[in-house]
Amino acid sequence: MTGHSGLPSPIDVTSLGSYVFCKRAGVIAYKQQGLRLSDEEEPRIPNLSYLPYFSIEELRVQFEDKLPAFLRYAAASLGGLFIVWLIARFGSVSLSFLILIAMLPAVWKAWTDGLTLLSILVELARYKRASPAVLSPQATEPVEVMWYDLVKAGYQPNKPRGRFEDQELELTGQPWRILQTTDGVRIPVLNYNGENFKVRDSHVMRLSLYSHLCKICMPGSKSDWGILLDVESKRCFAIPINEQLRLSATLELDVFSQVLADDRELKKCSIPVSSPCLNCRFGKPRHFVPGDSETMLFAGAIGAFTQAGRGGHLVHSDCGDEFEWLPPHRYWQSAQ
Repeated sequence: MTGHSGLPSPIDVTSLGSYVFCKRAGVIAYKQQGLRLSDEEEPRIPNLSYLPYFSIEELRVQFEDKLPAFLRYAAASLGGLFIVWLIARFGSVSLSFLILIAMLPAVWKAWTDGLTLLSILVELARYKRASPAVLSPQATEPVEVMWYDLVKAGYQPNKPRGRFEDQELELTGQPWRILQTTDGVRIPVLNYNGENFKVRDSHVMRLSLYSHLCKICMPGSKSDWGILLDVESKRCFAIPINEQLRLSATLELDVFSQVLADDRELKKCSIPVSSPCLNCRFGKPRHFVPGDSETMLFAGAIGAFTQAGRGGHLVHSDCGDEFEWLPPHRYWQSAQ
């Protein structure tokens, strides 16, 4: 495996994952490295803006931090609402209405903080019910397990403090989390935010490369698993990662680098033969707004390849602009 001489920057693991999904998606993902949030961004959970580290200790800290303010706002809101009722009942309805409007920010704060605290309690209850699950070194197939089963077994989640890089391969990446133990185990974690939760080739490829980066950047560590986490249900697929998978991933990296080199010589990759375009973010049309909606690559903005979309609006997409074609996204199935 050799470095990718001639490319302006190292290949990010997420770009290779996009390439496994679709060659054209991989090219665009590479050209947008550093311009958009990584696929390994913080997941959003209803009522809880994010679960810090998906760590029990961090959840408990958040609960203790938010509880005093919630109690103050809740007490003030209940007391204020009682006063409003008294004024409306025995005094002026219009005055009570004005006081109620003035109280709305405090009531809203108590409500939102209460929902956050309830969400944290739900997560802590899930952890309490969990049964420790230790990953067996003999496993050869993905194992379905719950996140808190792993945490309870002693796998501690940590957020990487920076990007990992293999200068020889010109590969870079930062997994969403690392599960680690005191005996040197380092397990990269991907968060999954979509529907139809299952293991795909792109997940295995990314986890294999993150495993490789863990071993390179943390000498002496053991990284023979990867975790795919569904952030809402806390279901996981624990995927065994062996040397063969790591080698296969680095070989695929070589192929991808050649595709990128060809693209720099204006040799565009072919139209995908399967149906990756239906829900692809790069092929999703958006309204064309001159000076605002242009597709941005690290080399700058490129021209819009516009089409007449719903309601007669001009629309375009990243993939359409880059390859000057009309990706068959699901949008067009209902466009007029």
